[in-house]
Amino acid sequence: MTAQSTSMNTKVGIEQGGARLFVKAGGVLDIESGGVLSQNGAPLKIARGQLTTATAADTVVTGLSAVAAVVASLESDPTDIPFMVSAQIGDQAGAPAAGSIIIKTWQNTGGTDPTPAAATAFGKKVNWIAIGA
Repeated sequence: MTAQSTSMNTKVGIEQGGARLFVKAGGVLDIESGGVLSQNGAPLKIARGQLTTATAADTVVTGLSAVAAVVASLESDPTDIPFMVSAQIGDQAGAPAAGSIIIKTWQNTGGTDPTPAAATAFGKKVNWIAIGA
């Protein structure tokens, strides 16, 4: 930060020279109607939700036209079934369809074998965030 931005009591601003936008603790970045968040000129959209698992590999329609990235986490602490969750965007051209993601849940195979296997019990909540167009 420049001396100018640190000496002022500003929570949101642009550093001198315009090379960096900052939002300090207590500040808010609010993109108003008609405003766009973009990367390299391409608008970005964020979708999020919660899935209750029904199979070991559940397809979720995100509402985006195409997904570029996805993350997922279990809502509660892991147990042996499921032990972990993963998410994938696939090829967005059929597996899964554009704008969809696949959430997979995994179980502990037991004993000293650390290799996960597809979950066999369902009804676990999974939170997910997808970024795309």
